[in-house]
Amino acid sequence: MSATTTDEVVIFQPEFIEFGGEERVILALSEGLHVADVPHRVVCYHDHIGLNRFAREPLTVQTLSPADSGWSKVAALRRLLLELDSIAAPTPMLFNIQSAMHVGLAGRLGGLRYHLRIPDTYSLLIPPAPDAKPLRARLRKPVRDWATGLGMRHAQSLFTNTAALSDEIERLYRRPAQVMYLGGFGEGQATAAERDTDCVHLLSVSRLQGSKRIDWMFRALADLRGDASLPNWRLHVVGSGPERNALLRLRRELGLEDRVELHGFLDDDTLKQLYHQAHIFLMPARQGYGLPAIEALNHHCAVVMNEDSGVSEVLQHTPWVVVAGPGEASFRQALREMMRRAQTAGFYRQALPVLPSIHNWAADLIARAGW
Repeated sequence: MSATTTDEVVIFQPEFIEFGGEERVILALSEGLHVADVPHRVVCYHDHIGLNRFAREPLTVQTLSPADSGWSKVAALRRLLLELDSIAAPTPMLFNIQSAMHVGLAGRLGGLRYHLRIPDTYSLLIPPAPDAKPLRARLRKPVRDWATGLGMRHAQSLFTNTAALSDEIERLYRRPAQVMYLGGFGEGQATAAERDTDCVHLLSVSRLQGSKRIDWMFRALADLRGDASLPNWRLHVVGSGPERNALLRLRRELGLEDRVELHGFLDDDTLKQLYHQAHIFLMPARQGYGLPAIEALNHHCAVVMNEDSGVSEVLQHTPWVVVAGPGEASFRQALREMMRRAQTAGFYRQALPVLPSIHNWAADLIARAGW
């Protein structure tokens, strides 16, 4: 792999393990750099998915390939940043809170030049640990938080997705982050597509893991199945992940096999067809943002979501969205409310809220980074 040139921007992400929301965001930033005619590359420790296969524009992905130990990764990141500094390359953008920890360890005395973008904090990424943790685990957390704080405070610029995340970062690491709301990837439709009038199609798009709370959807729909005031419905679940087999079992136990379809991972064209077909998008997840909700609205699809998704800051004041409070019962009630609301005459002909654009986000980030 050739060395970075003096005018080339580096976007760093520790690892690419599967193609999901953050990978799409990085590709959107790459497309923005192409529009601005800024040479760039993506650098990572390991690329397990072949990220450039998903890019619509030419993209170079450089793998540093350190050993599996944390210190090997820290050393590899330090070498990268020192190399970029030695040739006066543009300040690189490091994605992910793991980058903050590693760069904090790599530059304990300062002297490293970088921007940071934090889409999720540890509270969103790591499940709560049992009270009786081993001594080693209890010692690891203070070191992790100390190093992460160093990385945050020494960054030239610090960015995150929501005000809630910025507040958490400031409380934990004594530095607020600049809030930049992500936008959808699609251009959206000028008008709503013609939809099935005999069946309400519900849609979920996410990784199949516990934090996405797909089981909440299944149990809510099972409970609402006997409500004669609600229309006939069918749920489409798009995505792959470790909870797939458990969700298949739950679907069978609840007797939903004829009304819930797990599609797995779909290409963009097929997914767009499902967005066009769907009446209501379901997102009970606990997550830093939740871009699929904006994608759904771009396709004139109503949204039922939980306040634990950061994008609720953007979407809470529109009749197109019902934001559920804490707990599974609240989500069930929100789903019932939207299924009734969406049946009212003219619902899908009303104006959409003003939605953020991923293209504007990329152009803004490029400007703020000084590229």
